[in-house]
Formats: sequence, C-alpha cells, structure tokens
Amino acid sequence: MRRHRHKSMTTVRQPMMLSRIKRSNFWARFRIILLVAGIAAGILAVIFFGFPLVEDLIKGVDPSLRYQPKVEASFTHEEESVPQSIESAELYFDKKYQLKNEPYIDGDQIIFTTQAQKGVSQNLDGVVVYNTQTGEERLLENTEKKYDNFICPVLSGNIAVFLDSMEAGGGRILGYDLETGEQFLIKEYAYAPPHLSMSGDLLAFMQWAGEETQRLYVYNVQTREPVTVKLYEAAAGNSDVDISDSDMVWAEKDGKGNSVLKRVVFRSDGTSEFENYNFGNAVYGPKTNGRQIVYKTEENSISGTLMISTEGGEPTKLAEGVFDYEIGDNFVAYSKDGQIYVAYTNAADTVQLTNEITRNLLASANGNGVCYYDITDKSTENAVLDEVVQYAYVPET
Repeated sequence: MRRHRHKSMTTVRQPMMLSRIKRSNFWARFRIILLVAGIAAGILAVIFFGFPLVEDLIKGVDPSLRYQPKVEASFTHEEESVPQSIESAELYFDKKYQLKNEPYIDGDQIIFTTQAQKGVSQNLDGVVVYNTQTGEERLLENTEKKYDNFICPVLSGNIAVFLDSMEAGGGRILGYDLETGEQFLIKEYAYAPPHLSMSGDLLAFMQWAGEETQRLYVYNVQTREPVTVKLYEAAAGNSDVDISDSDMVWAEKDGKGNSVLKRVVFRSDGTSEFENYNFGNAVYGPKTNGRQIVYKTEENSISGTLMISTEGGEPTKLAEGVFDYEIGDNFVAYSKDGQIYVAYTNAADTVQLTNEITRNLLASANGNGVCYYDITDKSTENAVLDEVVQYAYVPET
C-alpha cells in the first residue's frame, strides 16, 4: 500500500515542474525583448533629439524653439492675390428725410431728391446735398417746382442738375449753382423724362422729340450753351447716352433687332469726332469712364451678360446674371442676386461689397464712389419705411 501511494505522488509532481520551467523561460525572453526595445528607443532618441540638440548648442540656438508648435497665422501670405475690402457707411438723418430718391455720388457729396414739405401727398419737392466727410446736409434753397416731382439728380463740382417732372409726361431740366444758390432752366421736354449723364462741365442726354424722333444733346453747364449732336428720325429707341471727361457712348438701333455701339471722342483742342468700334450688333446700355466701356448683350433683361472693353479692344465677359451696373474711374459696380459687386478694371479682382444676409439695389457709381439701397427691411412694396442708403469709396488697386 505505501509503495502504491509513493508511486502515485511521483507521477503527479513531474508535470508541475515542467510548467515552472516554461514560465521561467518566458520571462527570460520577455526581459531580453524589453532590453532590445530600450536600446532601440535610446538610439532613436539620440538620432532625433541628441543630434539636433548638439547642433543647436553648436549654433548657439535655444533648443526649445525647435519644438514649438507652428502657428498658421505667422506664415507670410501673398497680399497681391487678396482683393481689398471696401467699407460702407450709411446716409443717416434720424428720420429727417425718409425718402432719399435716386442718390447720386460725386466725390465727397451725395445728391438726392426728397419730400421736404410734410403733407398727405408724397411729392418730391426738395433737393438735398449731403457731405460724406462732415455728415452735414443741405436742402437747396430757392428751388422752384413747377410740376409734380424733382427726380433724376446728378452732380458735378458746384453744379447740380435734376428734372422737374410731370407724372403724365413732360417737364423741364433744371440746373442749380451750389455756390450762388441760383436755379436755371436748361431745357423743356414734352415726353418721357430723359436720363441725365454728367461729367465735368458737360451734361448729355437723349431726348424724345416725338413718337419717332430722338435728339442727342450735350449742354455746357458753365457757359449755358446747348449742342445738338445728332437727330434721329424714325428712331427705333436708342439707348441712353453716357459721358466721361474724354468721350461719350450710346447704342444705336436700326429697327431690325440690331444695336451697335456709337462713340464720340473729345480732343484736347476742343474738337470732337466719331470713332467706331466693332463690338457686334448686340450692344445695349453702354457706359464709359473714358478708358473702359461696359455694356450688356441683352435688352431689358433682369439677368444679362456684362461685357467690358479697354480702349476699344476685344470685349471680354465681366459677369453673368447682372441686373444693373455703373462704371467708376477704375471699377465697374454691378448688382446680382440682391448683392452689390465691385470689379476692378485694371486687375482681376472682384469684391462683394454687401453681406449675404442683406438685399440691395445699386443706385449710382461715379469717380471712386458707389451708392446703393439696402432693401432688406422692405417687407411690403408700399411700406412707409426710412430708406436705407449706403455709400462706399473704392480704393485704388
């Protein structure tokens, strides 16, 4: 019996000893792996940190600067590729002039017509000139309104021009000397109100003289001399004329669907002459600054293609989907989808002047200035709200 028990005990202990030997070998191998890993990590640390550290110490550079995080804002960017921002300001009168009709900018001054005499009817019976530098407004004195409304004001230097218009058609073109306070008559008209364009001492307009007759006039506001540039018999309805210091342009129609550019250049010796540019037969509403000419390729379109030519060169597309546009000294301002854009004529930059959350309507552009309406709060067409007029000055590129 004892031998049987002793044999049984010997048989049980042998597997336990083998298990211990295996565990001992595992830990030995694990220690070797850890040692090798530690040596490798040390070598890598010397390569990545030790060598650069020695290099920094040799060069006399603070080693901590090598591992500072790189800040994107500290990088240098190419400023030439970034369009300049344009700041806008508001024409504000604390409810004094709720109506600010057709604001037109000229240098530091903005002219508009308004309701000066409060009453039941909302007739535009006053003309206001606002100074953007001082914030002062001037209601022009001694203005005589013979008909219904003062409309279409323009300004150049010390001379303002506007229409005294009848709602049924007809009226007169009036001038006003800001220095003397004198109003003077330029011309009577019997049909639709003409569109006025003014530059320097020259005022230009296309006037209907009958159902089939148009006359192109140029008037010198200083000498008070009028000139009939051209008489159109059986006219198909030519475009408005636009004038600069050195030229004037308009589109001439032939009654067969063709509309071509016409241009008169003013020479330094006081003479002028016609110049013909071949822009095709789809030129509508051309405008000029003396160097560039812009126009649309569709008539009476609320979203047309805007083309531009420099010094009579091949026209190129400036923008699509354009509602309205004006030209300044070095830019074209246009409205599209309720926003106002400024495209520089001497660069490829276009700046969105207005904010996406607003709705806007272009009013005028002249020189280096732009005027526009913010119509975001016009909840209804007949809402009696203070008209919000913004203006901005476009910097040179």
